[in-house]
Amino acid sequence: MERMVSTQKLKIGMYISGLDRPWLDTPFLTQGYFINDATDVEELQKYCKYIYIDIEKGIKADTYLDEPVGPSKHYLDDFLDHGKRQVEYEDQKSTLHEFPAAESALEEATLQVANLMDNARRGDNLDVQAIRAAVQPLLDSIIRNVDALQWMLKVQDDKNLYTQATNNCTLGIAFGRHLGLYKEDIRILAMGMLLLDVGKLKISAAILNKPGALSKAEFAVVKKHVAFGVKMLGNTPGIDEAIIKMVQTHHERVDGSGYPLGLEGKQIPPFGLIAAIIDTYNAMTSQTPYRDAIAPHKVLQELYKWRNKYFQAELVEQFLQCLGVYPTGSLVEMTSGEVGIVIAQNLRDRLKPTIRMLLDEQKNIWEISPIIDMATNLVDASGIERKILRALKPGAYGIDSSLTGVEEVSKVDPGNNVVNGRS
Repeated sequence: MERMVSTQKLKIGMYISGLDRPWLDTPFLTQGYFINDATDVEELQKYCKYIYIDIEKGIKADTYLDEPVGPSKHYLDDFLDHGKRQVEYEDQKSTLHEFPAAESALEEATLQVANLMDNARRGDNLDVQAIRAAVQPLLDSIIRNVDALQWMLKVQDDKNLYTQATNNCTLGIAFGRHLGLYKEDIRILAMGMLLLDVGKLKISAAILNKPGALSKAEFAVVKKHVAFGVKMLGNTPGIDEAIIKMVQTHHERVDGSGYPLGLEGKQIPPFGLIAAIIDTYNAMTSQTPYRDAIAPHKVLQELYKWRNKYFQAELVEQFLQCLGVYPTGSLVEMTSGEVGIVIAQNLRDRLKPTIRMLLDEQKNIWEISPIIDMATNLVDASGIERKILRALKPGAYGIDSSLTGVEEVSKVDPGNNVVNGRS
């Protein structure tokens, strides 16, 4: 377990598992090591204000900068009422500079998730260390930059239970970062989001992938994935209780209409409230055999309508702030007629994101797609102010993921029942 410690409180024998900045920005060659002497302490104090230690590998600190793992209801109330974050995160890299690392992180995480799920499908017990290993590269990338990895996930072709898990995990990290959670709290949230639907491994693919609406009996079978998941996690040594609670409550709704327990309001734990919003968003924006993908901005509009009915209102509003008016991965059409995909948010003005242009004014494909930061490129080639005319549904103008991918980034100078359904 990682804990956050001031570098003024370091001791010989501690195991350093993380820094307050990228490892590559420091002279430390090993990502994870023991403090062996006073020189190690001095070097860490020189470059870092705080670090993370693994208290299961090395000795513990006398005091920590973080609170016990898993935010309390009191903390979330305090944030939602007063906007007070535990940590104020800032991007350490631009979106374009983060792409190579994000691509590597996604490859590593995808392999880890596939191995994890394949082992669970064969009946093996889940492994906490394997879960952490699957989450870690995603966590590191999004802490450095919140947009790069989200774009990559949005445009990938292969949509299955594994990628849904990765999508949930990634959005969980991004939302936890937005809420200002401590890194270890975000890790717990991410691990839970990754495992939300692990119980579906026990359900027939014929039911999960059935085109069209499920029968009442089939839907009853699908709902069992929650109990299956809770049982699998209950047999996992070292799993945090907050993760089990997330899996158990991610289909609960604040008005009591959810399942399996029919909990309502404050009976639902904080991470369960968060998981419900993210899981619904990802399910609705994903293409499935039984439902076409819905444009992200349309899904956000629906979530806003459902605040205080299915989802906690304040968390919905924060989720909308986290993703922006045009979430990363959205297709948009400009007033000029150009069409592009949103690849990065502008936190100061959500109406002016960074866009990778895909089609020109005549809807022809760009040979090399220009990337436009609307905050600095205020006018188009005709001298007219750049504005987004509208958001588009997925696949508009015949655009597919092969066109919206990241393969050309290196050429650019980096200067049915959507609430209680199969989601």
